[in-house]
Amino acid sequence: MAVLTDTKARHIKPDDKPLPHGGITGLTLHPSSVKGRGKWVFRYVSPVTQKRRNAGLGTYPEVSIAEAARTARIMREQLAAGDDPLEIKKAESEKVVIPTFADAARRVHAELSPGWENPKHVRQWLSTLENYAFPQLGAKTLDSITAADVAETLRPVWLTLSETASRVKQRIHVVMQWGWAHGFCVANPVDVVDHLLPQQTRGR
Repeated sequence: MAVLTDTKARHIKPDDKPLPHGGITGLTLHPSSVKGRGKWVFRYVSPVTQKRRNAGLGTYPEVSIAEAARTARIMREQLAAGDDPLEIKKAESEKVVIPTFADAARRVHAELSPGWENPKHVRQWLSTLENYAFPQLGAKTLDSITAADVAETLRPVWLTLSETASRVKQRIHVVMQWGWAHGFCVANPVDVVDHLLPQQTRGR
């Protein structure tokens, strides 16, 4: 069977039968209500349930013949490995995206600051984290941050600027508590960070 070409695909009409790709078993272009447009469908038998399934791969011409073929080939490889392509796609879509500390801090600030009465506190809350916490923690996802990471963040100012360090620590704690509440981490490392730092001298 000849492989489907754009010349033929562009002439598909609403009443036509689905056009097979010709090079990949199960991949067909189904007509739409508009001439020259269609929907890619990859039909296969699930190795998990042994039932027929239809996977939509997008619309033509937005998704080209070559693009649809590439996706279908990947699915064929998944089938050969004993996996169901649609179940893989579903599992990937359900994965929880863990925010970075910087993203989480900005979200916490946006959610909580409307309830703060002091405009100065609203401005300083995030800027303190940007200056003292983001360089060390900003790019880390919440689930990867350890007590040692927090300690290293606080150490440069822990003894020399104890009041600043305490504010930074408290705000990191708030961000991590928010992450814990949302299921992005399983504990708050700030709760035990004091065990990794020397005792502060008050009044600095």
